[in-house]
Amino acid sequence: MILSVISISVGSAKLTPWLALQAIFGDTSRLIEIMVFKIRLPRVVAVLTAGAAMGLAGCLIQSLVRNRLATPDMIGVNEGATLAITFFTLYITMGSWPWWIAPIGAMFAALILYFLCKNPGEQGYLFVVIGIGVSELMRALGEFLMSTESIVHVSAVYMWTMGNFVGQGYSTSLPVAAILLALCPLVMYFSRQLNVLRLGVDTAQSLGVNVDRVQLAILMLAIMIAALGTAIGGPVVFIAMAAPIIASYLLKDRIVPLWCAAILGALLLLCSDTFVRVLADPHEVATGIMTRILGGVMLLIFLLRDKGRAD
Repeated sequence: MILSVISISVGSAKLTPWLALQAIFGDTSRLIEIMVFKIRLPRVVAVLTAGAAMGLAGCLIQSLVRNRLATPDMIGVNEGATLAITFFTLYITMGSWPWWIAPIGAMFAALILYFLCKNPGEQGYLFVVIGIGVSELMRALGEFLMSTESIVHVSAVYMWTMGNFVGQGYSTSLPVAAILLALCPLVMYFSRQLNVLRLGVDTAQSLGVNVDRVQLAILMLAIMIAALGTAIGGPVVFIAMAAPIIASYLLKDRIVPLWCAAILGALLLLCSDTFVRVLADPHEVATGIMTRILGGVMLLIFLLRDKGRAD
């Protein structure tokens, strides 16, 4: 709540946190109410929804594959969703925002990945390496589509592909939030299955878990959630990797930290969005640029730490 108020306060026209609170409770001028409710609050809602989806999807995939690098932005899922939205925006819907096509594009990328690596729980590193290849392929196809159109036509799409929440309203974030809430019972059900799978495939099978079916179902669920998050602000990186890692650290790896990862994902993305707005003021810079910087630093820290352990 405090971070949300701070995020609402910052911008080209600065408000004090107290004034932002007054606007939320309807005790301020009409101009400030319009600024808060029509511009800044919808962006905060969009960022929180996308961040929660990314954190949750990242935790599902990392727990399934048992590899911290296995995130939706590393294995091609986000890029598949991005490719689908780019194609429909440029050639089918002609300017309107087809957020609903994102899960189909993500599923297409995931089917390629699953066909090439059918046992993600047992082939974690192979799954990640193949996923990086799929991701690069999806990204290249999207960039090819944009390169065939005029810069005026593709400028908004290009900014969105960098992870951009400028001008985001409720038209996408609220339907996405509703679908995510509808998927929560499935997440709760499969959280138990994930906790069993952490004990190993053989143990899970001995406890009556249909490993292949459960792995596929969890993968499809994670892909759907990741695609919905991507549909709002584009393929934002780092959040899906960092949120589950921090959540596991906080909970001491006792359980699969799905809900903690979702909350941390929302907070991390909101922090990144607020931070980039403060640093770039008065210009608008894509939030994805900040998350890429943070993600690169975090990845280097992991690699150096693993190198130190190996030595």
